[in-house]
Amino acid sequence: MRVLVLLFSLLAVLPTAALADLRELEALMESPASLSGRFEQVKYLAALDTEIASSGRFAYERDSEIRWQTLEPIENMLRLTPARITSEQAGTVLSQLETRNNPVVALFSDIFFGVMTARWSTLAEHFDMQTRIAESHWQATLMPKASEVQQVVSKVELQGDRYMRQIVLHEAGGDWTRIRFYDIQQ
Repeated sequence: MRVLVLLFSLLAVLPTAALADLRELEALMESPASLSGRFEQVKYLAALDTEIASSGRFAYERDSEIRWQTLEPIENMLRLTPARITSEQAGTVLSQLETRNNPVVALFSDIFFGVMTARWSTLAEHFDMQTRIAESHWQATLMPKASEVQQVVSKVELQGDRYMRQIVLHEAGGDWTRIRFYDIQQ
């Protein structure tokens, strides 16, 4: 989660060419009020030269709640709302972070909602973006603008069509996380 929190930080002004790319991406992608599906995630740990796989289901309601339910290898529920991030296991709350007390948590919640609803302008505030669009498919490479973010996240790669299909987070220490989305439904 630390990577995702640091993935989205610090604002900057967008160049005109980047704005045109953002508009084209926004036109390709749908931004429904609700969305659900499955995910498969692989985390590579460079120090151990090993990968850890997990999978589960996600669902969101725009500006209200994101539910990230890991089913394998261990069941866990992560709930994000504009007010808090809560982690639960077997119905027991393991942790709860309030956005009103923690600006980093508030920023993470706001940005993650932006990712799930294809708010490209939010990502572009925090990253330099290079995009490639071919018909209905697109790729975007995001490079963090702030040195604080660069210390943890060296690059983010996104791919999709009308929905986000894959996210790859490259961490400064050589670790990476790949998330693929399947069976997406409105």
